[in-house]
Amino acid sequence: MKSLSKIIARYLFTAVLILLMTLFFNIFLYPVTAFYVVQPSGNTNYNSAKGLSEELREDNGVISITEQGKKQIEEQLAFSMLLDDNGTVIWSYHLPEDITKRHYTASEIAVFSKWYLNDYPIICQVTDYGLLVTGAPKGSLFRYNIIDSVERIKRMFCMIPAMLILNLILVLLLVIVWSVRFYRSLRTIALGLESLSKEEPICLPEKGMTELLARQLNQTSKILTRQREHLAKRDDARTTWISSVSHDIRTPLSLIMGYAASLKSDSALSKEQRHTAELMEHQSLQIKHLIEDLNLTSKLEYDMQPLRRMAFQPARLLRTLVSDCYNQGLLDTHVLELCISKEIEPVYLDGDTSLLTRAFYNLIQNSVRHNPSGCQIQINASLEKGFIRFQYADSGCGIPSNVIASLTGTLSDHEKAPHIMGLRIVSQIFKAHNWKIEFLDRNTILIHAKIISSVS
Repeated sequence: MKSLSKIIARYLFTAVLILLMTLFFNIFLYPVTAFYVVQPSGNTNYNSAKGLSEELREDNGVISITEQGKKQIEEQLAFSMLLDDNGTVIWSYHLPEDITKRHYTASEIAVFSKWYLNDYPIICQVTDYGLLVTGAPKGSLFRYNIIDSVERIKRMFCMIPAMLILNLILVLLLVIVWSVRFYRSLRTIALGLESLSKEEPICLPEKGMTELLARQLNQTSKILTRQREHLAKRDDARTTWISSVSHDIRTPLSLIMGYAASLKSDSALSKEQRHTAELMEHQSLQIKHLIEDLNLTSKLEYDMQPLRRMAFQPARLLRTLVSDCYNQGLLDTHVLELCISKEIEPVYLDGDTSLLTRAFYNLIQNSVRHNPSGCQIQINASLEKGFIRFQYADSGCGIPSNVIASLTGTLSDHEKAPHIMGLRIVSQIFKAHNWKIEFLDRNTILIHAKIISSVS
């Protein structure tokens, strides 16, 4: 949670940073940009009006204007007129037709000097000759609280969408740059998690936005690596111990079996004594098989059992298996049926025939052992979309639900795992061959094996 909080904090910090950079751009760069972009070239109408007073002349009480002044009025201004102290027009030039008054009151002068006269922007100056009133062309100046050219104002308004677009571009660039960095950091974390899922050690760079998370994953990887090494050593030790104990037991067990066989056939002993010897031999043989099963399941569990793979015909393997079962004294109360479809006769599979024969044999022995009063056993083999489908079923009591749950990994934590050495070996052998095993119900098992080739 700490690493997640830090990532969120860095995300918010980056968002605030982008906002501040955008504000900086607008506050500091906009005025500079606006000044240089919208600044018009040459004199404005306002500047021309302000400089017009210098072009006035008086000769014998007659007011006139220089040719330069006339040129300014004709090119940049609308008109100009001079008022005396009483508000009477004593001189004018280019006076428009819609301005007919020749006398203005003090209140009228106060109004148009600040704003407009007949929609003409007015600029007033006090001169030695009186009040010079200059009118700019209509629509050329804003004559309100500010005085500026219409051209300049229009350019400034045109800057607003341009600045909005620039803001958008700036934000997008910052977001893209940050997103790329964030994506790279998350991609590194994702690759690390993928490696962890594959039980591979990782060493992620501990930097950037996901620094803390990367550090925690690296620590987790080290812990898991140590645990795997510890488990591997423990498994090796357990397998070695089982193999050593099995080897140590085989020698005295062989001696016991030999003595029991000798006593069983000794005519000097009574019938009861020979029967006891026979029981000893039988139980010793059971112990021998149990040791072999223990060794086999241990090796299969930790992938230490080598598979002697070869191409074989499953139809032939099943026929040999059924024949051997009957030859070994299958009771009349147990009926073993084999049904093989014609399609799989030429089909070949890949696998260790010895182990696969052991798996099918364990299934048959499991049915015989748990149904002493007898049952019917049926093995069907058929072709199914590039696979051979083996169906094993018996009419007996079936496999208990907790055994099925243990074999399929669905046993709950509070349930005790049953002793199922024979069936566990069956499941391990099929899984080692990548054969799919499925328990349809207590009495029916499906096994799917992929075909490698067939002969005509």
